[in-house]
Amino acid sequence: MEAIKEAIKQIYLSYAGKACEHIEKIPQSGGDRIYFRIKEGAESYIATYNLNLKENETFIYFAQHFHSKGLPVPKVLAVSADQKIYLQEDLGSESLLDVLEKEGKTERVYQLFQKSLKALVQLQVKGSEGLDYSKCLTSKTFGKHAVLTDLLYYKYYFLDTLQYPYDKQALIDEFELLSDQLSDSHFNFFLFRDFHIGIEKFKKLFRSLYFR
Repeated sequence: MEAIKEAIKQIYLSYAGKACEHIEKIPQSGGDRIYFRIKEGAESYIATYNLNLKENETFIYFAQHFHSKGLPVPKVLAVSADQKIYLQEDLGSESLLDVLEKEGKTERVYQLFQKSLKALVQLQVKGSEGLDYSKCLTSKTFGKHAVLTDLLYYKYYFLDTLQYPYDKQALIDEFELLSDQLSDSHFNFFLFRDFHIGIEKFKKLFRSLYFR
């Protein structure tokens, strides 16, 4: 870990022209990526360490593309020569979920959710303009296999987990039909998959406000 911190300090030094005052590891949010927060006076930055070079290449390309479109994503500021570490703007440590848990289902939080959803729509529409889909890490289109895989998450992590009784064959047949129909649709925009999950959570959290 100390070797990683030293490498991050060198990248920051090359970028800012001065040594950072403080660097700390922050919680991981997904995958094997390790995150650090760099602090220098009133400014702070996020450094990411990841051994998956292909994943890094894809992330950096997408981040740079979305930022060039004026979309609200942190800018990539520097990348190490071996591409294992990249430095980004720090947009803060408070998430929308943090605000929700602190304030509850208030009008202000509802407005923040609306603002977030609008930004996510812009990410999918404007983000698609000029995007090189060959840079995608796995599939270039959200086709039948990807749709079916996501549908099976519902089976494994909801129905099976809750041990809810259902007709397994009928469910699989329905999944097959739905995945066929969706894969025949036109692919006009960039798909940010977590966005669709977020909409369902949004409806549940704000059901009383959403349908007013």
